[in-house]
Amino acid sequence: ERKKERKNYLYMSSIVSRVLLFSPIATKTATATTLKRISSLSSPASRRAPENTHRIERTRPMASSTNDEQLNAQEAILKGMQDSTEPTIFDKIVSKDIPATVLYEDNLAMAFKDVNPVAKTHFLVIPKIKAGLSQLSKATEDHKMLLGHCMYVAQMVAKQENLEKGFRVVINDGVDGCQSVYHLHLHVIGGQQLSWPPGC
Repeated sequence: ERKKERKNYLYMSSIVSRVLLFSPIATKTATATTLKRISSLSSPASRRAPENTHRIERTRPMASSTNDEQLNAQEAILKGMQDSTEPTIFDKIVSKDIPATVLYEDNLAMAFKDVNPVAKTHFLVIPKIKAGLSQLSKATEDHKMLLGHCMYVAQMVAKQENLEKGFRVVINDGVDGCQSVYHLHLHVIGGQQLSWPPGC
């Protein structure tokens, strides 16, 4: 091994000599780099086992800054749905024009499963007659009874769905609240351990 190092040393020395003799325009940097390489060949460190220079890059999926619900909420605003008098998808569910898995229904409210659940159990509670309640922030004193009834239905259906360990009631309001359907609705989610804070 020492003979091999000596041979490399002589070979590199000859290269330096040629650079100095036949390439007068050779830079000092190039010469110094070559000399440094020669020195390293004869140093104890050169006999160490080469280090593993390959790094394993751990990649994490990038968190989307804008999810589908945010996009839907922005689209609804752009289309002017917050002020529209046109029937919403929920109006069409109430009229049976669009099918849904209905969990409860009375004269004032309806509860049905969310088609895009975010938990093991996820259903919606809506007032069957919107009565100006396109969103919670539009509620007036006249809506107190209807709002209270929707909350009562939410807890009643939660018990029916065996959410005795707990559940969460969410009302999205406006574009920043990710509201995409302008017909007041309560999300009731549970059936598993939920995290906190939600949606932050």
